[in-house]
Amino acid sequence: MTGVQYVTLGLLALGALIGIIALIRVKITMEKMVALDMLTTLITGLLLVLGLIFEKAFILDIAIVYAVLSFGAVLVVARYREGGI
Repeated sequence: MTGVQYVTLGLLALGALIGIIALIRVKITMEKMVALDMLTTLITGLLLVLGLIFEKAFILDIAIVYAVLSFGAVLVVARYREGGI
């Protein structure tokens, strides 16, 4: 692993830790949704970096599927909150 990969993993892990803390501390539902969306985006980034480090294409595929499912879930929850479902 190169130094850039270490820095990237560290920053993504730090962001994920901040996202978990935000998810626990906030009280408003919409803020929890934003924190959860941020957390899923950071997890997708972690999966992408790990796929590049280990040179495994299936990890990149998992990251893409996870990102699409996360996006869909955010849309469904937002629509539900607006009273559209």
